[in-house]
Formats: sequence, C-alpha cells, structure tokens
Amino acid sequence: MPVYLLFQRNYGLIRLLIGLVSCGWTGVGVAQQFSDRTYGVYDGLSYVYVSGLYQDRVGRIWIGTYFGLNYFNGVPPIINQRQIPALPDGGDNLTDAPDGTVWACAGNRLFRMNDITTTGLTIKEFSVNYGRKEPRQQVVFMTADHENKLWFAARTEPGNVGQRLYCWEKDRMQDVTRRFFTNPEQRFRGILTDWPNRRILLLTDDGRLWEVKNNRLTLLADRLALTQLLTDPAGRLYAMAGATVYRIENQAVSKLYDVPVPVSEVSLCAIGLNGELAFQKTKGDLDICWYDGKTVTNSHISSSPANRLLFDHRGDLWVGTAHHGLINIKMSGWQYFDNSEGWLEETNNVAEDRNGVIWFGSWGKGLSRLTNKGIVADRTYRKSMLADYFQPASRMDADGNIILVAEPKKGVFRFDGRDFRRLPGSDTATLPLGFYDDVRRNRYLVVSNTDLFIYNRRTLALLDVVAMPPDQYENIETDRFGRFWISGLNKTLLWDGVGRSFRQLTSKNKGLPAKTVAEVRRDKRGNLWLSTGDGLWLHDYKTYRRIAPGFIQRTITYCRPMGRFLLIGTLEGLFVFDMERFYETGEEWLAYFDRENGFRGSQCIFNGILLDSRGRLWVATRDRMMMISEKRLFQLLKPVPTRIQAFRDMRSGRVVETQTGGMAFKSSENDLEVQLRKTDGTDLLASTTYQYLLERLDGNPTTPEWSKPIRENSFTLQNLGDGSYRLTLQVLRAEGLWNTAPIAQEFRIAPPWYATWGFRTLVIVLVVGALFYGRLRQVRVLAQRRLKQLQIQRRVAQLEVEAANREKQESEIRRQLAEASRKRALLEVKAITNQIDPHFVANFLTAIQSITYESDPDTVVSYLAKFGSIFRNQLMTRSRVFWTLQEELEFVRNYLDLEKLRFGDRIQFTITVCEGIPMETNLPKMLIQGYVSNAIKHGLEHKPKGGTVCIEVCQSAGCLRIRVEDDGVGLVKARQYRRRSTGRGLTINQAVFDQLNQYNALKSSQHVTDLTAPETGVSGVRLEAILPLHPVLPPEEHAADSDERV
Repeated sequence: MPVYLLFQRNYGLIRLLIGLVSCGWTGVGVAQQFSDRTYGVYDGLSYVYVSGLYQDRVGRIWIGTYFGLNYFNGVPPIINQRQIPALPDGGDNLTDAPDGTVWACAGNRLFRMNDITTTGLTIKEFSVNYGRKEPRQQVVFMTADHENKLWFAARTEPGNVGQRLYCWEKDRMQDVTRRFFTNPEQRFRGILTDWPNRRILLLTDDGRLWEVKNNRLTLLADRLALTQLLTDPAGRLYAMAGATVYRIENQAVSKLYDVPVPVSEVSLCAIGLNGELAFQKTKGDLDICWYDGKTVTNSHISSSPANRLLFDHRGDLWVGTAHHGLINIKMSGWQYFDNSEGWLEETNNVAEDRNGVIWFGSWGKGLSRLTNKGIVADRTYRKSMLADYFQPASRMDADGNIILVAEPKKGVFRFDGRDFRRLPGSDTATLPLGFYDDVRRNRYLVVSNTDLFIYNRRTLALLDVVAMPPDQYENIETDRFGRFWISGLNKTLLWDGVGRSFRQLTSKNKGLPAKTVAEVRRDKRGNLWLSTGDGLWLHDYKTYRRIAPGFIQRTITYCRPMGRFLLIGTLEGLFVFDMERFYETGEEWLAYFDRENGFRGSQCIFNGILLDSRGRLWVATRDRMMMISEKRLFQLLKPVPTRIQAFRDMRSGRVVETQTGGMAFKSSENDLEVQLRKTDGTDLLASTTYQYLLERLDGNPTTPEWSKPIRENSFTLQNLGDGSYRLTLQVLRAEGLWNTAPIAQEFRIAPPWYATWGFRTLVIVLVVGALFYGRLRQVRVLAQRRLKQLQIQRRVAQLEVEAANREKQESEIRRQLAEASRKRALLEVKAITNQIDPHFVANFLTAIQSITYESDPDTVVSYLAKFGSIFRNQLMTRSRVFWTLQEELEFVRNYLDLEKLRFGDRIQFTITVCEGIPMETNLPKMLIQGYVSNAIKHGLEHKPKGGTVCIEVCQSAGCLRIRVEDDGVGLVKARQYRRRSTGRGLTINQAVFDQLNQYNALKSSQHVTDLTAPETGVSGVRLEAILPLHPVLPPEEHAADSDERV
C-alpha cells in the first residue's frame, strides 16, 4: 500500500498521536520554563478554590471563590472582603458593561458594582427568579451588550449548557427565548456580545451559530457542529468544534487551525492575543499547555484541576484552580532553564559554536549543551581537554570560535565546533580571564594576573609574553584611538598595543571614577562604558559621567551594547539602558528585570550573556539560565508614559491639566488628587512604582522627604496651605522603559480673600484712618479732660490742705487722748499695785495678836519686820510699774511667809528659779504675787485640807516664763466662791502687757489653765506668763526710776 494512502486512511489516529507526543515532548524553544507566580490566601485571596475569573475593560482581574469575590489591580495584595466588606460572598459568572459597571452572579444572586476603588465600591443586590419550578437555578454565559443589557441562560446539566435566554434591563429580568426561537426551552452552549459590531452571538445546543442584531436573529453557521464560543483580550471572537478552532469575523466563520490534542483536553480553554489556545492536560501531571498553530508548548507548570483559564490584556495566562488558588504564567516575557531541564549547578557562562550549538560552562560540572531534549551534560570534550572547572570568561572570536578558560591552570582553549585546541603556554597563566580578538593585527590577546599573552589567531603560535603590574584583570577592550584598556580589580592599564609599558589608571590618581572596573565596552560611536563597583560610567575621552546614579547603584558584572540598547548585568537583576535616546536627547531611560516581572534569575554572572544566531538572548544567573527572544525583549522595552496628567480638586471635582509653567488653584482647592497618567487597558497590571516629593517654595519651608513607594495611578495632597509648591515625581520602576529624570510641576494655591494683599492694604488704610480719627478725638477729649483735671486738681489741692489741717488737729487730739488714756491706765495700774489687800492686813494683825497672846515676842518681831518690808517696798516703788525679778521674788517670799502665818501648815509653797536667769531683768510689779494671791484666795482658801502653790521661773527662746500652779478647788468652783474678788487683777496685768508689747518685738502674754480632771480627782489652776527676757520699758518707767533715785 502506498505510504500516502496509509497516511490518508489513518489521518485522525496520526493526528492524535502527534498531539499526545507534542504535549509531552520537550524540544528546542519549548523545553524552558516560564516565569509564574501563585496567589493564595496569604496574598489576599479569600479561598484557594477559584470558581470565577474575568478581566474588565479597566484591567482589573476579578476572582470568584467559595468564600467571596476578590479583585486584583496589579498591586498586591489581592483586594478581598477584609479590605472592602461590601464585596459579594461569591461570583462564578462575571462580566462588565460599557458604562463601567461590573456584574457578578453567585447562584441566583446578582450583584451590580459601580464606583470601584481600592477602598470601596457601590453595590446593589438583586435576585434572579426564573418564576418556574427551579427558582434557584444558577446563571451561565452571563455577558453585557453595547447597550448595558445583561444576557444569560439558566444552568442545566451538564454544567456547560444553558437553558432559555434571558435579558436583564432596567433592573428587571425577561425571558426572551420565544422572541427568537420557537422552542421555549431552547438550550445554548455559549453567549457572547460583540460591542464593535453591536450584536450578540448565540451558540445553540445543536452546534449552530446565530447572530442577534437590531433585535433580529440570523443564522451564521449550521454545519460545523460548534461546541463553544471564545473571545480573546482584544475582543476578537472564536468558536471551537471539538479540537478545531474557528475565527468569527463579521458574518464569516473560517477555520484557524486544528489543535493536535484529544478533544477532552480542550473542553476548558482560553485564547490569547496571538491566537494561541491554552488548556490543561487531563492526564499525568496536569501541566498547563498552549498551541500557537504550529507547536504545542508545555509550560511544565502543573496544578490541581483548573476551573477557569484567562488571558489578560498583556498576553499573560491566569489559571483558577480547585486547590492551588490563582496561578499567573508570564507567557509574554522571560523563560528559563533550571535543574528540571538539565541546567547544571554553578553554570557560569554560555556561548554558541560555529554549528549553532549552545554550550554552557560550569565550575566543577564540566560542559553542557542544548539539545532537543533540553540541556544535557557533554563528555566528548574530555578526550582533548580533561577539565571540569571553567571560569566565567568564555568568549567568541570574530570567526565564531569559542574561547574557554579551564582551571586549575588547564589553560585557554579554542573550540571551532569540532576540536578543542589549547593556546600554547596558557596553562602557565594565572587566571587568564581577559580575551580580545585583534583581527586587524591577526592576533589574540590573553590577559592573566601578571602577563599579557600574544598569539597568532590563525596558527595559535605564541608570539610574545609582556609582563604587567600584578592584579586580577578580567577584561580587555580597545578604544577609538587603538589603545587597549585592561580592566582589573584595583587598577586599569592603558596599553598602546605595541610597547612593553603600561599606563596605570586608578581612582587615586583620578584616572578612573571607581576603584574596581569589571568590564570596559565600546559602543558603535566609539565611547567607552565602564562596569564598576560604583555603578555604570560613560567615558567620552573628556570626562567620566555616571549613568542613572539613583538606580544603577551597586556592583555591575557586565554591560553589553545590543542595537540601540545597553544591557547591564547586576547582582540584583538586569537593566536595559536606551543608548540612542541618551545620545539624541540626553535623557536616561531604563528598564529593569527581576523576579517581580518574570526575570527569575538571581545574580547576573560576570560575562554570562549571549545573543545567539537565532535571536535569543541568554543570561546566566546564579541559580538558572534565563532566555528571551530579542524580538520579544524589544517589545517589552516600550516607553512607559510617566508624567503628571492632571490635578483634580477633591471638593469640586474640577480637573486641571498640567501646564509648562506654574499652575494656580483657588484657596478652597487645597485638597488635590494628582493623576499620574490616563488609564488604559494594561495600566492596572503594569506595576509602575512612583515616589513623590512636595517642597514648599515660600513661607516657612520644611525639610521635604520622599514619600513611600506608590503603585496607584493617583495620590492625594491634603490640607495644603496657601503658597507656592513644587511637586517632584520620580519613577522607581515600570513595565518597560522609563525616564529616570524626575518630573517637576510647580503650582500655587491662592490665599483666601482675607489674606490677599489688596484686602490687607484696604484693612491697613482703614485701620490707619480709624487710628488717626480715634487719635484726633482722643487728643480733643484729653484736652478737655486735662482742663477739667486742672480745675479738679486745684479744688482737690484746696481740699487736701483743709483736710491736712483738719487731720493734723485730729491727730493731735488723738495723741493727747491716747496719752491721757495711757497715763490713766498707768495710774490705775500703779494704784492697784500699791494696794494691800485689806483682808490680808486684817488676817495678819489677827495672827500677830494670837502670837502676842502666846508670849512669843521674837516671832512677832520677825513677822512685823517682814510686814514692814512689804509696806516699805510699796512706798519706795509707788511711782514704778516694773521692778526687777529679784525684787519680785523677795516680795513674794515675804508675802508667802506672812500667808504661812495665816494658814499654818494648810498651805505649802515652793519657789523654783532655773539657772542662768538674770535676776536684774524687769517685769511688772507684783505680777507673781498677784498670781500667788489668786491661787491662795480662790484655790486653797476654800479647800479644807489646803494645798501647795508651786512657783517656777525659767527661760526659753529669749523669753521669761513664769508659772504659778496650785492644787486647789479648780477654776469652776473658784468662780462659785468669788464673792470678794473684783476680777481686775488679770485685766490689769494684760494692760501692763499691752504697754510692754508696744516697745518689744517679743510679745508678752498670760494664760490660765484649769487642771481639774473629774475622772482622776485632780483639781487646780495654772497661771502662766511669758515676757521678754530683756524687755524695753516704757519711757515713763525710766522717768519714775530717776524720781526715786532723787
């Protein structure tokens, strides 16, 4: 049988086998993995079971789960009900309308969401009631048309089939099945809306495709047995019949391609921007695959069964799984080889031989190469080169030969695609890392730590060895003048290419801008680019200029010109610099790739970069080999619009576009929203990061600080005072090229009307006028007041003279009255003190009589002498009110002796005088005698048993303390017996004290204390007087002393 007939008869089987093999086959261009990221609960997802997935026109990705609806705007974390409690509890059917409304359906609950921000939204809930036996039937194929109407069907079994056609308009649901179909229970396999063509596509259960336009139903295809409808992120429409993909354009349905996989694997699929169909393998490891019309690509990313597949506006694939949450596969960017694809650990360089084979060198694992089965270790080279350790110094000469450096001291080898040849003498070199193919002079230049080896590039004969200053040299490059720059760890050498001497360039002698130069590269303009430990530098043979110092700050491992761009490898990621734009405009535009945007590699290795003959860029990193096509890389390097778009007043909503000069706002417009750029379909997932600086240009400027990084398209400036400001915007990173120069916009907020200079001038004029008028009136009033004051002062002066005279007269009268009163008091005191108690005299005489009767003449004479002494003292001091303490005590002793004669043993007396008391100190005359007399008369005389009178004289704190204490009847009973008492003794003593207090700072006083305690039977009275120890006596007392002396 002819072979072509065999293929014709078994075409279906052969296609199926090809599909099965393609899904598991790993070949060149498809073996590498794609960067991916999984979003779970810790990333904000409310639950790992994803039941709904949809991207709206703004760019937000809506994720429905069992525990609630979430959405992702490109800024982690995912927004869930913890951030916005109003989000619905679920959502397996999602769509949006041209007016910006997002619809979600969970079961038979329909949610309409508007005004969606990162902090809230407006939501309204409806209930979908079919009005039939199954009121809780779920919604399927929900979509919105160009008139903001919702179209959907009721889910039936199986789940990918809907029953009846419904339209939701003006918050009401209508069953419109009979409007277009004769069967009221018509079933559907898909419903899609086509906004540009203002129509609705319906795929019925019998495989026919219909169009509803202008409320008319038209049949588009009835012989293809279609099974599902699809739409790509750009809105283009597709249909599938089994594993065949059709394109729907206007009213034509044309075949696109056949997918070489079983039909069961494309029952759940999604279609991308370039027409690629994504699906999940249903057997084995459940990898996510896609078919682009030529090749089935296996991403090698597996998960639990997928519930939803979605291509976003950038072409990346999103997978909603049953147990692993949400997976994002970056199909539009970098791919990589790791251990699963044969990548060897410590792989540090990549090169391409003359045959187009990609070779990889490693440190300790030898060489490997890229084959149809991925990266495989190669041992054939060991026949001519026994080495497993290769330095990251692989180069290719101008003829396509690979130059390898083997260690330890294995030498430098050239590989022409068939044989490995060692360069003579290179096995004696220490770290020969630098290589340059000098085609013009037909020589190879190899640089080691101490020598420069020169070889014939055709015969590999060693021509010369030139000694160099020791250092670790890693690169050699020629400049536009033919000189060679040999970069090293601590110095860079400049060589003329002929001689044996070198000019040393270091940072110390200002020959270099940095200490360590890893690599020097010349661009097509002849300028030199230096990769250093302090960033990237450009040398135009006049000066050194640092490039993007705010971004490329750390150690650079290499820089490679590629077209209009310069690729810069660092320890953190890969930078791409737009050289042509820099030369044309002077602007520094950068792009940056790291783990966040798909560049999964860690630490770009020195010299580990290659652009192969097939246009693929290879980047060796510490943990994997990254790869991207040159075409795709250039697509990623699109300029990102990074500018301040407008300012919006948050109160009035007024939007002001930015202007070249300054901008002006009213005083009430001090809460501003800064809009950074207009939103398109890709911006929300573009992940542009900004920071801003707000400076005050007038008034009291404060020290400005950069804001925290922001990834939103707007930010707010609130509570701004009036004055001039400068807002500086700095892009930190973006999905593409961005201008590293900061963007500045000046604006001014007008002061309120009461703070304007016109109003202030008017207020000043009015205030000055009012002050002048007020001052004038004040002067007039003051003049009149001064006249009245002069008149009043004249009258007051007259009255003051009269009052002074009157006061003088009254003062003289008061003085005379006071003097008379004082003299009267003194006279009264003298009269009282000079008196002798008549009862005392009578009792004394009676006692003398009894003694005389008893014929005791000596006792009589003694008592009469004491009695005479008492009268003599009275007579001698009749003009005095004060006398000495010695005189007082002598008088008291005589008095007590006479009283002793009266009362006998009934009354006992004790006199205690403390040591150190001056006996010449003065005190009121008969003060102690009066206290003793009161004690006898009122206390002891009425006590049948008698008692004791204790007299104590002591000093304390400059005062004389006199205490007279008896144990008589007490103060209360004494008042009952006080029939003979005048009661003026203590009063007279107080009057004397008052006279004494007028001349002494230490005041005199007396105190009477009742010692009676009924509960103990104790009774008695204590009289206590306090006087100055050295009192100043009244003037009259000095006069009385003089009279007595005379």
